[in-house]
Amino acid sequence: MRAAIYVRVSTGRQALQDLSIPDQIAQCEAYCSKRDWEVAATYTDAGASATNDNRTEFQAMIAEACSKAKPFDVVIVHSQSRFARNTLDLLHYTKKLEKAEVQFVSITQDIGSGDQADVLRTILGAMDEYQSKETSKHVSRSMCENARQGFWNGAQPPFGYRTYVAERRGKKDKKKLEINPAEAEIVRRIFTLYVHGEGEKGPMGLKAIASLLNSEGVQTRNGGKFLLQYIHKILTNEAYVTRHVFNRRDSKTRKIKPEDQWILLKTPRIIEDADFNAVHDRLDSNHPLTTSPRIVNSNILLTGLAHCSQCHAPMRIQTGKSGKYRYYKCGKRADAGRSVCSGCSVRMEKLDDIVLDVLIERTLAPSRLDELLSPLFERDLDRERTIQNRIKGLKSDKREMKTQLDALWRQIATEDLRLDASLKAYIEKMQSKYESIIRAITRLERQNKMPLGKFDAKSIGTFSSALRSRLTAKCQNRFRRAYVRSLINRVDVDHERIRICGSNAVLAGLASTYSQSRRLVPTFAQEWRTRRDSNARPLPSEGSTLSS
Repeated sequence: MRAAIYVRVSTGRQALQDLSIPDQIAQCEAYCSKRDWEVAATYTDAGASATNDNRTEFQAMIAEACSKAKPFDVVIVHSQSRFARNTLDLLHYTKKLEKAEVQFVSITQDIGSGDQADVLRTILGAMDEYQSKETSKHVSRSMCENARQGFWNGAQPPFGYRTYVAERRGKKDKKKLEINPAEAEIVRRIFTLYVHGEGEKGPMGLKAIASLLNSEGVQTRNGGKFLLQYIHKILTNEAYVTRHVFNRRDSKTRKIKPEDQWILLKTPRIIEDADFNAVHDRLDSNHPLTTSPRIVNSNILLTGLAHCSQCHAPMRIQTGKSGKYRYYKCGKRADAGRSVCSGCSVRMEKLDDIVLDVLIERTLAPSRLDELLSPLFERDLDRERTIQNRIKGLKSDKREMKTQLDALWRQIATEDLRLDASLKAYIEKMQSKYESIIRAITRLERQNKMPLGKFDAKSIGTFSSALRSRLTAKCQNRFRRAYVRSLINRVDVDHERIRICGSNAVLAGLASTYSQSRRLVPTFAQEWRTRRDSNARPLPSEGSTLSS
């Protein structure tokens, strides 16, 4: 009789520290020796749960048992729970072995064979499954309580942190997070590169940041290369702004749990809120569902901002004189001709210079800034009420969206809805909007705490000088473009004039952030609204109208 021994433990820690696997093998070998059975193979799954069949060695054993060669006649386990803790899996695979004429034997649960054995095996399987679920509940409950008390639950800490033993209770070390200085500097640099850039390099994309770090020989914690996904994970990790959420997702299904089950674990701060929110604003604005990749990746200063005043179509770049000159031209006229829209075209360099000149010499001049911002400072109480109303509306939207998401997940759980690709995409889109609302609430709550009244004339002058220097610096166009998009929402162009549109309130928020941190943090949020009193001036040209 040829036997295959299958042994298993549930966790990697057990595999490294426990004697369970050697003991299981020894007892199974002794069982075979007493019966003069030959041990043909031993299959070991270290750190694999038996609540599912996603186990490498287990599947290899089943495949061998069902093959034509059939290298063994019996599968031996220490106990039935080593083979499976899921009743359906237990019955499925034991029937599969039976069909291949391979016996299944548990050395501690000798239940014989036949119909009675099948019944007993099912009962034992159900008991193992119940015990597994109860154990999972107890472990989950203790881990949640551990997190509520501010302790780390043993998983690998986020990049930028390390664990230390905060206290000892009995034989257990209770750990907390602390900053890993070397890794934290890399995290800070990644955020700086994404929001501000470095030197004369403007704000960089995820791929560019990964490429830069790898070219400099910077490595991940495990000595690997930085990948785009790894950079994105760092930029979206709320632990860096003191907010690590434990118990957010179901460990098996990866579905997001109801918010009232989340546990907030306070972590040491690595990144300031202003930089973190600027990152999320840019990630949101760069998302293909929000902004076309053509606009996101463009180096053209006014791409996505310049529009035709007559038909409101976006203006796009066209070339003339074999590429020697470039023009902003009404997109609708470019596609369908003058009969559809008689909108103008204007040299790209000319329109760029006009917009920058208006920003630098007029809008951002200290006297003009004081004129734009002073009414907001004087109406601080009204501003506070307005923001409170906006927060109230957003929280209402948040509750409504959460109710919809919870209802969808309940219907999926009860199989009233099937989670196909289209539904999954819809849920992901809703979840993205839900998280955007949360970030907007956080941003407005922070804005409501900004002391606008303390932003005096000297601060206005310093802020004006800093921002104007950003726009006049001889650097990459994408760098200036990031700040232009922070200040302008729309540029309407016709034959006689241009209109530059923005929001005083957002400008005040940018100024207040600077007054507190002395850092310019461009916002990429789509919060601007067209104003009737926006700057308007004639376009310089040889004649009375633009060339067309």
